[in-house]
Amino acid sequence: MEQTNLTLEQVRDSILGHLAEGNAGHYKIGRLYNYAVANGLAEKNGYSSAQDYFSQQITELAQATLSRYGTVARHFSEDSCRKYGVVKLSTLLTYANLPPSIPLEPGEPGSILIDVPPEEAGAMVTKPFVECSAEELKRAVKHKRQPAGNTLPASDAARVQFLRDSFSRYFAQGARVQLKTSLQRGKTLLTIQGVPLEQVERLMEALLDGLQPVHPVRSAG
Repeated sequence: MEQTNLTLEQVRDSILGHLAEGNAGHYKIGRLYNYAVANGLAEKNGYSSAQDYFSQQITELAQATLSRYGTVARHFSEDSCRKYGVVKLSTLLTYANLPPSIPLEPGEPGSILIDVPPEEAGAMVTKPFVECSAEELKRAVKHKRQPAGNTLPASDAARVQFLRDSFSRYFAQGARVQLKTSLQRGKTLLTIQGVPLEQVERLMEALLDGLQPVHPVRSAG
């Protein structure tokens, strides 16, 4: 799907038209959102940012959801989105970006190996992405972020994970933006690194988004 010479209103109407199309529609929405951002359509129409415009004009989707669709559409094909869905692919991006990072080559991601920790007792299992459930991918991300022996308090870990998810939505894979944590005297400290100077405003948006709950997508109609 290619978009050329679309107006901001046409982008909005097209996004609304794809809401009921499932995974394929999510990919198309992400492409449309990226088009609006890349071409500065909202700014050209008097809005401060694409996030500002869409938060006002499309109440059916949370801004965090739009950003997630856009991120996945930048990195994966429509076929992959149809097959795996945005949630699993977004989780795969997060897993791949955590150190040690995994390069994601263009094409089918099903063969990428994921280290899946057990739910309780047991050994780590390495499985291809195509065989992983959404829950297994979440466990893999959690383990990669906080290996055994360096566990944050549960309340802090939940907030940090929400912030990291926000970062993965707002920054492309190649940006190398990282949010690191450490424990000192019982307090969780955050370190943000790798943010390009020209993307400081995007950092602020990611932080603000990461402090808000992600709302579920409302059903169309």
